[in-house]
Amino acid sequence: MTDDEAVALLAEAVATPSVSGDERRLAERLRHIAAGHGARSHIDEAGNVHALVGRGPRTVMLLSHLDTVPGAVPFEHTGTLVRGRGAVDAKGPLAAMLVAALGSRDLGIRVHWVGVVEEETLWSRGAEHVRATVPVPDAVIVGEPSGASAVTIGYKGMAEFEVRCEVPRTHTATPGPKAGEILVRALGRLLDTYGTRGNANFGDVGLVVRDGRLEPFSGACSLVFRTPPGLSPEELLRQVSAILGEGIDVVPVYDVPAVMVPRGSACVRALTRAIRLEGLRPAHKLKTGTSDMNTLSRSWQVPMATYGPGDCHQDHTDTEHILVQEYLDGVRILRTALRELDNSLREAAS
Repeated sequence: MTDDEAVALLAEAVATPSVSGDERRLAERLRHIAAGHGARSHIDEAGNVHALVGRGPRTVMLLSHLDTVPGAVPFEHTGTLVRGRGAVDAKGPLAAMLVAALGSRDLGIRVHWVGVVEEETLWSRGAEHVRATVPVPDAVIVGEPSGASAVTIGYKGMAEFEVRCEVPRTHTATPGPKAGEILVRALGRLLDTYGTRGNANFGDVGLVVRDGRLEPFSGACSLVFRTPPGLSPEELLRQVSAILGEGIDVVPVYDVPAVMVPRGSACVRALTRAIRLEGLRPAHKLKTGTSDMNTLSRSWQVPMATYGPGDCHQDHTDTEHILVQEYLDGVRILRTALRELDNSLREAAS
């Protein structure tokens, strides 16, 4: 693909709405584009789109997500930027990976590009399907915005709990604490301990309260925690239950572990060297959110890293946009990183 074609692909992807659960149109379009460039492509049972390029003995997976959070951002495509929902998170990385994959036929590896569904939900259904059904590759690069010159090597984990409080039904004027009051006071203690400020630091626990319902005789809400490495869901559950106190039930819903990959990982090394070779100064990042690297690393013990063009501070914002030059830098760095991985995997196998 030429640079102009690569930018046109990005613009089309951003202009195509794909809120979580409604990614089919974009998946079909990207499958058609990949097939048109000679890739073996299909859409799986979960709605993920796959493209395979090359037939080498070792496989490198490039995986990013198709879906976006809700909320309209007016589409704009100029000579310097592409604006729209998902431009950064994560259609910039998604498109850059597809362009790099389609240009990898001369390598001695098989490149398996995947656009997955529903990463922006708590359950990451698309990546979970890939983890359960696709043979484990030799290396994985997950596409999320790190900036063209940075590699993300760690993400916090996530744990969701449902909390419930019920009291005997009486007249609402009857003296005594009501369920909503008990729950609010308990949540106050929890926020004093964790609070959203913990989301700013990789080593701390962060908390967001969501989907609340407060009634006199029953109350419930969901708690979503961001957890650092070393804190198990079981230990967090014990801590939360102790803070909330008696009369409140805490039910685990879903969790995904934190992930940290060594700087010496083959993927980190390949991306870092590629960034240098393209004339930029590499950096390594730790992020306080989660990504599909968390999901895949549950059972795939292979070299991994996360990379993608785009400023992550634009994620989910009303001004979300990606600079064209940053995107093209990302394409070139991914192409170079694939060559580096081809060499390192061949050496490791010899």
